[in-house]
Amino acid sequence: MKNISLFICLVFLFSCKKAFIEQTQLSAISAPWIDTSPMHPRKAELQSLIEKYKQKGLPGISLLVRDKNGTWIGAVGKADIEKDIPFQTGTVSKAASITKLFIGALVFKLMEDSAKSGLSYRSLQQPVSKWIPNSITDKLANGNAITLGQCMKHETGLPDVIEQSPFYLAVLNKPNKKWEAEELLSFVYNKPAEFKAGDTAIYSNTNTILVSMVIEAATSRKHSELLKEYILNPLGLKNTYYQPHDKLPNTVAQGYYDLYNNDKIVNVSNMTTGSGNGYGGLFSNVFDLYTFIDALMLKKTLLTAESLSIMQTYGKSDFPNEYGYGIMRKFINRGVNAGLGHSGRDLGYSANLFYFPNKEVTQIYFVNYGTDSKSNLRQAFYDFQEELLDLTLR
Repeated sequence: MKNISLFICLVFLFSCKKAFIEQTQLSAISAPWIDTSPMHPRKAELQSLIEKYKQKGLPGISLLVRDKNGTWIGAVGKADIEKDIPFQTGTVSKAASITKLFIGALVFKLMEDSAKSGLSYRSLQQPVSKWIPNSITDKLANGNAITLGQCMKHETGLPDVIEQSPFYLAVLNKPNKKWEAEELLSFVYNKPAEFKAGDTAIYSNTNTILVSMVIEAATSRKHSELLKEYILNPLGLKNTYYQPHDKLPNTVAQGYYDLYNNDKIVNVSNMTTGSGNGYGGLFSNVFDLYTFIDALMLKKTLLTAESLSIMQTYGKSDFPNEYGYGIMRKFINRGVNAGLGHSGRDLGYSANLFYFPNKEVTQIYFVNYGTDSKSNLRQAFYDFQEELLDLTLR
């Protein structure tokens, strides 16, 4: 979010807007399995790590690590600083762009159910203009050439809605607005392409807006309903919500950011950036995200072997990432120890969901602090991420 600084600098002016996320209440969500964390051989190191970064200023952290020794879960800090509510292992927080991995899985579930959905594996190579009217695609860079698959792999050259200053001003004026997909696309209408479609890969949230639109056009149903039908309900993800399609519980963590870069963090929870259009909007906890990644990447029961193989066809590098169809291979600088899954970053929240197949390690965490823009605490978050990788992948 390159233009997030413009947005953040104006947040204070609109702080009196009606709250979208209620003040946090204490969560009673516990692990849906017998917690063996006290027996994990790295329990002291993992607890010490999250305590260290709480002391460095990150407001709240929940962390799950699964490796050959079992599962460790822990949490520190505050889900709501103002109300002194602790951040617990079961606290629901914003997963942000991890939403894209869920949408990617949904596309493959629909392709597996092609007779009902109208989508098939061949759809990945077909232009989005097959489903989306020319009145829209004619105004998008490369709009009549890009395919569904290129959208899922960020190979379209479409400018990012999230990078447009007029979009942020619109969000500030209507912070709780439920944005429709075409309204969001209007912010990149007639903007030049970043590159020729297929030439390279550069991450753009606009891509997943189009994916959600294709889903709805092909099926004549809301993608939020299909997400529940094909992913959330079958997996029993009772603590996962899709904003604004679902009402958030009052146990959701508040999100924070160092607004003035003076080491004083401010609550920015109620600034929503187009949630619910495929590229963001999921709220969840480490337990539900583990259930999802376990079914997708470890047990491999969510998708067929063919779907999972196609999903993991990675394209050109957007260092330090590579993109498959809806999935991200991150930390490619670590070679064979790269992680498969997706990261999530938003104004007041950060999250990671990754499986590291070479080490058979799963890492999931939520931090209720925004790391998309420069701040003193952003480096602390980066350091936490790297230290966690070093500890769990050694």
